[in-house]
Amino acid sequence: MDVKRIDAFAFARLGKEAQGSIALVRLARVVDGLPEQPSGEAGLVIWSVRGEEGKTGLLMGQPLLRLHVQANPVVICQRCNAPFAYPVDSEVLLQLVKSEDDLDDGYSVAEQGDGYDDEDDEDEGKDSVANLPEKVVGSHHFDLLAQIEDELILSIPYVPKHDVCPGAQANASEASEEEPAVKRPSPFAVLEQLKHKD
Repeated sequence: MDVKRIDAFAFARLGKEAQGSIALVRLARVVDGLPEQPSGEAGLVIWSVRGEEGKTGLLMGQPLLRLHVQANPVVICQRCNAPFAYPVDSEVLLQLVKSEDDLDDGYSVAEQGDGYDDEDDEDEGKDSVANLPEKVVGSHHFDLLAQIEDELILSIPYVPKHDVCPGAQANASEASEEEPAVKRPSPFAVLEQLKHKD
């Protein structure tokens, strides 16, 4: 399926599924400020989306989209300045709401019902307010591409860094080889000698 607009509410209600891929270079907001991205398979974003309705607690009957995004965008390491592929494998659950007014995390005790009890959450699994899905405004012309792009942007660190920079190991071994070279005396050692001359 080509990434396009979907009727998000019908997609969730009918439990539809879709998947596909798109070149990273087509996602202008993602690649803005990044180095050149690879072409071919290495430069693809693989995505899948599944519609569903909430089955328990606060999400009972709510329209949901489960979005999975995988990619390897090339970023610049902020430690060594070298480009490297940063693996993204992100799955997010989105709750569709009808308007921006509904985006507020307005899960009040009143909405949860008189019988709401924090302990009930433990029995029902991940349904506490903290674990509720992110809310997005759904529509009959929902921009799936923009949502995929948003998820990628959120998954790429603001300050990307290698776990271990490639040059770091080489520099460390070179430094240990060079160490036996002439060692300059510490200026403090010289002062120490002057102090004991008296």
